[in-house]
Amino acid sequence: MRLVWIVIFCLLGGFQASLSAQGLPPRDNPYDVIGKMFQPLWSVFLSESAGANKAMTLTMEMSRAGSGAEASTVRLSVQFPDKVRLEAPVLGENVVVCRDGDRVWATPGEKIEFLLKQFRIVPGRAKNFSTPIPLPITAQQAIFLPALFTVERSDVAEVDEIDGVPYRVLTATLMPELERMVNAEDFHARVWVASTYAPRRLELRSGNFNAVVDIKEMLFARDLPVSTWARPVGSADVYSTNADMLEGLLSVVMNSMGSGAQKLSFR
Repeated sequence: MRLVWIVIFCLLGGFQASLSAQGLPPRDNPYDVIGKMFQPLWSVFLSESAGANKAMTLTMEMSRAGSGAEASTVRLSVQFPDKVRLEAPVLGENVVVCRDGDRVWATPGEKIEFLLKQFRIVPGRAKNFSTPIPLPITAQQAIFLPALFTVERSDVAEVDEIDGVPYRVLTATLMPELERMVNAEDFHARVWVASTYAPRRLELRSGNFNAVVDIKEMLFARDLPVSTWARPVGSADVYSTNADMLEGLLSVVMNSMGSGAQKLSFR
């Protein structure tokens, strides 16, 4: 699960400009490219800073290679320090997990409880993190994130096109220490980076897991509407808990999309 959030964290980093921005892809040092991708995320995910933007919304399409399933549209809203909302299709229905401070809710409640039992989820330790989602790094460690990657053929500026637009392509692995920390066996990733340092696509492989992520929309803001975190009105089928269950809830949703969900039998 932590690997999933590291991937999302990497993908979000460069979205200060339009996804359709034209121009020559960056050819500078690949570690500088990675650093510029991460830069805008500090004030949203990790710590207070002078940055004006404390919130963001993301829409992406995720598909698992070889699953035969259509790509799943995932929507994520985050606001520092303690708000997050994830929407994703699971078992033929849209599932929502939302945190607003220590209050956490998810719908549809019956399906959520079924998934929690299937994955044998137990409460975590919410008191140990003061960020919207639990991450295996601190704000201080985040500064050195580019150094945790090993870029293959770092002396070659590989270029590829998506929909006629050229992108810099980086192929990277994790440093062994981080790979062990996040249980990412044999991690490999390829990312397509635009001229604005905005990532457009990522291919991920780790163990038996293969996925492709396409970014459709990314917006930063000072904050998001209060309604973003509000429980659905008039619905009795809502699972209510606290932040101790947040990581477990996010995990079962992310791991139940596509081929993973098809292996379950929900009634």
